[in-house]
Amino acid sequence: MGTSHSRSNNSDIFERFAYDTTKKYGEGGYGATYRAQEKATGTPLAVKIIDTRRMRQDAILKECQILEVLTHPSVISVKGHGKGSGAQQHLYFIFMELAGGGELFDQVIDRGANAMPEAVARTFFCQMLDGVAYCHLAGVAHRDLKLENVLLNEQGHLKLIDFGLSHVYPRHSDGTIDRSKSLHDVCGSKSYAAPEVLGGRGYDGFAADMWSLGVCLFAMLSGFFPLDEAAPNDWRFPKLVQAQAEKRSTTEAIYVWYKRSARHLSREVVHLLDSLLTINPAQRMTMGEAREHAWVKAVKFGGALPSDQGSFNHNDMLDNDELRYRGVGAAYELSEGMMIEDETDDMPVYRSLGGMGDEDFAAAAAAGPAPAMPMLGRQKARMNLLDPIELDSVGPA
Repeated sequence: MGTSHSRSNNSDIFERFAYDTTKKYGEGGYGATYRAQEKATGTPLAVKIIDTRRMRQDAILKECQILEVLTHPSVISVKGHGKGSGAQQHLYFIFMELAGGGELFDQVIDRGANAMPEAVARTFFCQMLDGVAYCHLAGVAHRDLKLENVLLNEQGHLKLIDFGLSHVYPRHSDGTIDRSKSLHDVCGSKSYAAPEVLGGRGYDGFAADMWSLGVCLFAMLSGFFPLDEAAPNDWRFPKLVQAQAEKRSTTEAIYVWYKRSARHLSREVVHLLDSLLTINPAQRMTMGEAREHAWVKAVKFGGALPSDQGSFNHNDMLDNDELRYRGVGAAYELSEGMMIEDETDDMPVYRSLGGMGDEDFAAAAAAGPAPAMPMLGRQKARMNLLDPIELDSVGPA
């Protein structure tokens, strides 16, 4: 891939960029992010400095190479990257676009007990949807979509980050994406991972991303996760399986568990959430359907709710003239990397909605205390979510 070669082997990277380690934007287990600048233009940037003694360099390069072929307003852009020299030869520097407005996660927890208004959530969600749709068009399944992996710039525009767990699908000879081979990496972040990912039976990366988008939207509107994890060891999951088998609303069922009402949510967004948080990936809403949904388009249902979503088609291709990408080319030849640096190693921050539901739930509340909600907290991405004590599998090369 010519672009990545020229960017990742710049001998003059430190002639092009300057950085300031006195201004730290974030810190993770494998490095930290600092203030930087493009010398020629004075453009403010950020630099992620990773210790290659703790993070394999091929994993670092994988993320850089993916980002270099993705050009979209909702995807963070890499300006240059390379290894240090001399006393810094164990460090890898990634200079990237500055998104200094914080995480989308902060926009949720800073509201405390107040749910995000639908109009605000729609603005954020539609930008996420556009960015993920673009990635899918380029053959990239993110596989770790979460509120912490969405940054805001000073203008409030969202930027998808952290593609270290992403999978790049190959292409057929006619240019279409080949998703015929199931993925088996049980990776991501626990509360955002799709049921089929945690089940370890093989999955489609695009469908798994749609579930994660549903979790993000649910958290924005509710202030808590729908599940701790979409697996049988979470007591909520079998209840959700039963509710969906009985064709009940997923969103309303989750709220009832905690003796709350979902009446503050429009029926359009409840339908969207139910369709994204469908356990069976063959029946889950596709990207094309989500982009055409009434709530996304800010219109009301005219009458009855839409019919159930159709089967998931592994050969579906997005067809949107507004989406542009530089060809992934040889990107799919990259080896499957391990976990890239997660920037959220700080102590978890927990918040949940306070108070009870409306008067219709008074009788249920009187019957006893509601079960504990899955509170909203920062989560660390992992390559193997099934391993309770995962060792540092991305150690020195």
